[in-house]
Amino acid sequence: MLYNAALLPVRAASVVFSIWPRGSPEATLERDQRLGRHLPEVRPGAIWIHGASVGEARLISALAREIRRRRPAQPLAASTVTATGRAQLPSPPAVDAAFFLPLDFPAVQRRAFDVMAPSMIVLVETELWPNLLAEAERRRVPVVVVNGRLAPERVGRYRRLSGLYGPLLRGLHAIGAAGSDEASRFVALGVSDEAVRVIGNLKFDLPAPIEKAADLRARFGLAADRPVVAAGSTANGEDRLVLDAFAAARREVPNLLLLLAPRHPERFASVAGEAERRGFVVSRASRGAAAKDADVLLLDTIGQLAALYALAGSAFVGGSLVPVGGHNLLEPIAAGVPVLFGPHTEHVAEIAAALEQSGAGLRVGSAEALGRSFADLALHPDERARRVALGGQFVDANRGALDRAADLVLDVLDRARSDRPA
Repeated sequence: MLYNAALLPVRAASVVFSIWPRGSPEATLERDQRLGRHLPEVRPGAIWIHGASVGEARLISALAREIRRRRPAQPLAASTVTATGRAQLPSPPAVDAAFFLPLDFPAVQRRAFDVMAPSMIVLVETELWPNLLAEAERRRVPVVVVNGRLAPERVGRYRRLSGLYGPLLRGLHAIGAAGSDEASRFVALGVSDEAVRVIGNLKFDLPAPIEKAADLRARFGLAADRPVVAAGSTANGEDRLVLDAFAAARREVPNLLLLLAPRHPERFASVAGEAERRGFVVSRASRGAAAKDADVLLLDTIGQLAALYALAGSAFVGGSLVPVGGHNLLEPIAAGVPVLFGPHTEHVAEIAAALEQSGAGLRVGSAEALGRSFADLALHPDERARRVALGGQFVDANRGALDRAADLVLDVLDRARSDRPA
């Protein structure tokens, strides 16, 4: 995460008040860890891997497993910013420690580095916290970015504030960019060509969901032949568009079920209310109720969406019918489901373009177009199967980023160790 240094005290204070937990022992531990206290014990010299939230936590898990496979004795620690992300981090023995990222104040970061004594920091995607990076530089701890992403609309802003962003980016030891466009943006901001390497997108290497579609249907009481469509990571204002599309599709496929997963937990109740106001019967996944009599299955839990995509005949990924920039388009593909997305895919531009070109993904320009696509894929199993096959080929052709990310991390680690005085 990059932000204006002038706003740092205000932003940090707002984070403190918004996340400050109260009450239970777990909440007290969260508060203490955010203050750099009561961090878990880990052997000195750990690789500290950090990512923002749930999506990054899955990548952290995959990278930690690969490093552990190659270097069983290497200590590993993992952190996230959000509570939902922390819940998805791997537990020992996959990593030695998992915790909340301490707040980005100088004294707090010094305290965290004193306790963790890391040999290296690995940042998943673009989680750049100024005081964390400054403390790493002061202690000569190398910092590497993997799955590096940089949205195109941010480049101009970063250039205007180059006094802050330039030193942060130039201080990174290496950036493993998710794609060639991402790499070019980092170089345009002053990162040396030698420090940037295109390693690909780690999301291609995430394991496919373990639970089979038939087992998922049994869990929710759904008949084997009932058609299901999914809409995942929907944004504020987008849920209404998805429900419009679903209502239109139901006119052609009357028994269609919608699996609806809003992006943020605080919106679960309002989205359920919106669906009920339209006359839909809503079943909530968190209550374990069968969905056989429901019109909408609301996924109001965290960390299950990637697996539950397998229920669907097609899946729309949100943040794309409204100007958010799009979310993970590969999760439905990995689950063996054709992926649909809207016009706003700035944050996943390379993946979206490649999916369109390959035929594995379908871009829809409106709620009306989404409704037609939901219905068409439910009514034409041959077309759905064709897109599923193309999706599998697309993923297979792009695997390998995980190996390259582990190569990059361990190469920088070994060079840093050899450069240190005995």
